[in-house]
Amino acid sequence: MSSVELMQEGKRQMQICNACRYCEGYCAVWHAIEYRREFTDKDMTYLANLCHDCRECVFACPFTTPHEFGVNPPKLFAELRQDSYKKYAIASPLGKLNFWATTVIALVVFFIIALVLNGSTNVFSKHLGTGGFYAVLSEGLLTILFSIFGLWMAFGWVFGAFRYWRDLKSEQTQPVMARDVVKAIKDAFALRYLGKETPDSEVPMQRRVLHHFVFYGFLLDFASTTLGAFYSHVLHIQAPYPVMSPVVILGILGGIGILIGTSGFIYVKTRDDRSATDEGAVKSGRAFSISLLLVAATGFLLLALRDTAAMGTILVIHLSTVASLFLTAPYTKFTHFVYRLMALVRYAQEERTHGVSAAPKPVAHSSHQFRKIVDMDSANQ
Repeated sequence: MSSVELMQEGKRQMQICNACRYCEGYCAVWHAIEYRREFTDKDMTYLANLCHDCRECVFACPFTTPHEFGVNPPKLFAELRQDSYKKYAIASPLGKLNFWATTVIALVVFFIIALVLNGSTNVFSKHLGTGGFYAVLSEGLLTILFSIFGLWMAFGWVFGAFRYWRDLKSEQTQPVMARDVVKAIKDAFALRYLGKETPDSEVPMQRRVLHHFVFYGFLLDFASTTLGAFYSHVLHIQAPYPVMSPVVILGILGGIGILIGTSGFIYVKTRDDRSATDEGAVKSGRAFSISLLLVAATGFLLLALRDTAAMGTILVIHLSTVASLFLTAPYTKFTHFVYRLMALVRYAQEERTHGVSAAPKPVAHSSHQFRKIVDMDSANQ
């Protein structure tokens, strides 16, 4: 389905949902549609990124297939999110270079650099004590390369965020306030809208737990990397650090969180109802989980074998997975947290604005209105 067709189908489904409102109390999406009578392309992108993919709505909906309305918001929103990642990304053609291809390229490049600059003896020898990693690849070289990779990742996110927010802002009538941002951050950290988790829910509570493992595991690893940079460039203490140092402890805890979260997601996704999601989104999510899993797994392997002759090889492999993660971040599901947070900011602004102004008038729940929508759909076909 083309982007134009996808938008048209999305607007059709939202018109039906806005007339029904059975899911009104489920999550932010169904409150947000109440503030609208018509839906623009920008509205559809906003709603798609506001959706947390809990799928409670489709399991409760009386108008899913085989009903003639064929409503399926989770699948629709999954497709729209994938479309938005491409639409707002910097240099979008580079998105065709996936994690696996980038990892292989980085692996070859790092091995060539290590062998040319330091020779096979250093790369494949045992190195004990501080500074051992830099006998394989120099500290200065790694600092330059990963500063570039990190800046590319951050710039890619900021670039996409700017373009996305520009579209969101164009639909707003009220300014965003600091309390809207604070509320959005709180909701994001708590995963407030990830499912109702009712006793008969088909979305297990473990998805919320796994999200937290991945997210907070990543934050701990980021803290470990930041502290490691402080040790190296300010205190002039070179890696590798003792196992009981704060740098390593934070890295271990973060790695455990990522391993549990990503492996859990890979397993849980195999049990998903594929009718409620988009196949492209499934592949994207799986690839992202595997990429994080490989970064964490190779990090633990490096920790276990850093005092052996295999250290150089494992170091190059680990650095290749990290470099690939950074380089592909603006084009993968890694970017979804940026758009979702911004959608939550927009929703907080809408919620505050409509909370003090007149609430939208209810839409009539009439069979005539549903029939009209169906007739319009039939005419388009």
